[in-house]
Amino acid sequence: MKWKLLFRNMSVSAPQVTVRSRLSWPVRLILAFVFATVAAAAGISIYEFGHDISGPDRRDLQAEVERLNSQLREVAAERDRNAAEATAFESELKVQKAAQDQLMQQVTGLEAEQTRLQADLSFFESLLPTGKGDKGIVIRSFRVQPDVETSQLRYRLLVQQSGKPDKDFVGSVQLLVNFTQNAHGFTLQVPDPNAAPETAKGLQLSFRHYQRVEGGFSLPAGAIARSVQVRILAGGETQLQQTFNL
Repeated sequence: MKWKLLFRNMSVSAPQVTVRSRLSWPVRLILAFVFATVAAAAGISIYEFGHDISGPDRRDLQAEVERLNSQLREVAAERDRNAAEATAFESELKVQKAAQDQLMQQVTGLEAEQTRLQADLSFFESLLPTGKGDKGIVIRSFRVQPDVETSQLRYRLLVQQSGKPDKDFVGSVQLLVNFTQNAHGFTLQVPDPNAAPETAKGLQLSFRHYQRVEGGFSLPAGAIARSVQVRILAGGETQLQQTFNL
């Protein structure tokens, strides 16, 4: 009988026993407070962990935006100051360049004036009385110089009637330019005999005392002028010819 009772108590069909512990309310209150404290600490820990993962909050972002805007305003102000200084320097350079260009123009004008005065001096010197042996038409001066602007050779001729002429001289001027090119000699006639008659109008002579003749001619590329023979013609005949070496 004892064995049956023992087996029945150990089997599944054994009667259930409920054990209930009775705690006083102070202990329950303390346990509730401890549980709430642990839960709050865990919540704070979870919030901080999530905050670190998710990044800065709105206030931090707003503060960063304000800081960047402040730096941007400082950089813009510095840029404006530098631009104003650069504009001032550029204006000063323009003023200095304008003054320099004006001085260069004055120097160029003075050089041209000096050249003109020297030419006029030579011209008036050539008007001095000729020698006692000079009669009729004489060449008082002849010059040839290059013209940089037109790439031509410019000539200036002064023809005079010596003595006390009683009538005008009417005629023309003819130039024979001797030049070399590629070690060969050539002659250029001015004016060109094959050109229109209007081209020789500048070489026509009509004067009582003196006449100045000016003009230019071009040589082939690489040519070098060696001499110019000046001929004074009247009535189809040569009245005077003179050669000038260059």
